[in-house]
Amino acid sequence: MSSSRRFFLKSMGASAGMSALFLSGSSSLALAAQNMQQAISSANGLMTENEDFWKAVQAEFIIEKDLMMMNAANMTPTPKIVHETVIEHTRDMEMNCSFQNRAKYGDLTEKAREFIAGFLGADSDEIGFVRNTSEANNTVINGLDLGPGDEVLIWDQNHPCNNIAWHQRAERLGFKVVTVSTAETLNTEEDLLAPFKAAINSNTKVLAFSHVSNVTGTTLPGKSMTQLAHSVGAKCLVDGAQTFGYMDIDLHDMGCDFYTSSGQKWILGPREASFVYVKKEAQAKLWPNIVTVGWERVKEQGARKYESLGQRDDGRLWALGRAVEFHQMIGQDRIEARINYLANSLMDQLKEKVPNISFLTEQAEGFNSGITVSLISNTNAPEAARTLYEKHRISGAIGGREDVLRARLCPHIYITMDQIEKIADAVAASV
Repeated sequence: MSSSRRFFLKSMGASAGMSALFLSGSSSLALAAQNMQQAISSANGLMTENEDFWKAVQAEFIIEKDLMMMNAANMTPTPKIVHETVIEHTRDMEMNCSFQNRAKYGDLTEKAREFIAGFLGADSDEIGFVRNTSEANNTVINGLDLGPGDEVLIWDQNHPCNNIAWHQRAERLGFKVVTVSTAETLNTEEDLLAPFKAAINSNTKVLAFSHVSNVTGTTLPGKSMTQLAHSVGAKCLVDGAQTFGYMDIDLHDMGCDFYTSSGQKWILGPREASFVYVKKEAQAKLWPNIVTVGWERVKEQGARKYESLGQRDDGRLWALGRAVEFHQMIGQDRIEARINYLANSLMDQLKEKVPNISFLTEQAEGFNSGITVSLISNTNAPEAARTLYEKHRISGAIGGREDVLRARLCPHIYITMDQIEKIADAVAASV
């Protein structure tokens, strides 16, 4: 474990209900309701199957009555502390957008940066704020010097912003993009690594992959993949859109050169507020995409040079810090265990109740995730998708063509086990 992560966890461990950011920031908002703080203060262990505990957590969200949000791989609702922070600072800016009033955001942004860095086992000058994973990935893709004779190795399950974006850049600069596939049935870490080992070579300059696939939910071993890239002198870009806020991450231990993510997914943060991690040793080789006012001030301040974007909604960056704080108050280990428990329970119930169902990847133990993706044959997919949302109030990535329904269902901590049972029953009744 990196020293920065040890310090962060130690500093947060003394008080679950109180907040380092709350005590030092300007916000007058409490982090959570009293009943949630009491539940956390009396909690022992992971609390994975304690429904009373998670119902107290669920009460921190204002999700529509009877609506079951199962789309964490795309977008999540935010806890009250996050959206109220956005509202509070939006109102503050409307009342007074003077230079003098806005000066406080320098301090609040740095607090959010330190919080994110500590949460991820990084240093604060390795975090640059951007809007989302697409912008973060393209910051890396467009910032590296690549040309004819160079190769970039990618996974076919990458998100388009870490897949198509490489091809578009290659059209201009002339480097080669090599795409590999992993097997449908995975039993060991070696099954995951084998196709990358076969394709990587001395011409490979970047290995870029999704840490968890949004297509199947398969998890790639970040540290081993990074070591593979470094064994041939290549840089490693880890798209963490599906792991920031879901998985316990230590970037210094993983060793990757770049890590990107979104604020609106598993971390439960605001829209258009996220970051790109650029390891200190990689910063000299990565050009910024945008240079504007303040460049002379930030160009020697590490990854801050990648956030020189002009005017922005600084209150959202502070709200992202509060989302990280909310996670840490509950405990990232508890959150990961709870999500896995819900996802595994859903898969078990769907297998039991739904005929003609299959899952895109039967992941090896430890390489699954909170993302479940199923195919259900002999089903009127458009009608079933409409019924699941309009009648049963299930929001997920549910669709497909003709007679095969594709359902990507991703639970988070605002979902309870009674809802998981309702979802399985609703799918069974709709296909």
